[in-house]
Amino acid sequence: MMIDSNFFFETHNFLKNIANKIIIPNIGKLSKHEVSTKKDNSKVTSYDVIIENKLIEYFKNIGFSNIISEENNSELIKKNEYLTVDPIDGTRNFINGINKVAIMLSYIKSTQCEFAIIYDPINDVFYHTHNNSIFKNHIQIKPQNYINQIGFLGEHAKVYFKDIITSYTEKIRSRSIGYDVIEAIEGERSFLTVYGSKIWDLFPAMSFLKLLNFETNLPNMEFDYSKLEKKIIFYANL
Repeated sequence: MMIDSNFFFETHNFLKNIANKIIIPNIGKLSKHEVSTKKDNSKVTSYDVIIENKLIEYFKNIGFSNIISEENNSELIKKNEYLTVDPIDGTRNFINGINKVAIMLSYIKSTQCEFAIIYDPINDVFYHTHNNSIFKNHIQIKPQNYINQIGFLGEHAKVYFKDIITSYTEKIRSRSIGYDVIEAIEGERSFLTVYGSKIWDLFPAMSFLKLLNFETNLPNMEFDYSKLEKKIIFYANL
């Protein structure tokens, strides 16, 4: 398995096919029997499971044997190398017909992220990290120069960061960590809060935010934890 430009082009085409056949035709059009509530009170749809199974099959066929996914495997496998899969980040948006959803992937090796992918299926925009660079539709892009702080602070974050982010423009969360990161990449959000995150959405987000030179209240920015229940904030230094 070679992680090169062809790998990312082929992955993009595969995700685009999923978007066109599954996500776009069904967003906001789900029936009640296609939606259920998980133990943590989050929502899952039959399409989350369908897409996840397709992603697992695809990546296993090209050599990824250790895969951690949201719906099939919620516990970190104690190995040094693994792929994380989040089939629809922003499931509630998908249910409600809000075009702010993402497919998120990351490949972790020795507590470092080899690559991460955040795919916007509605607009067919493919973001990925590799070799300490960020790419948008396979073209390398530079980190934004943030002039003003813009984003959403919950009550906990307002207290914790009262001396760091004192003046900001409020922008509500999109209800998708992946989409919030897309907005950070595009310079439309300079900080975001994450609550009770799991590795399949946190690790892809972290890969991009590290390269955007964001600061965080995490003790480190290594990819070395099975899950985090704590409240996290990532923010740009102006």
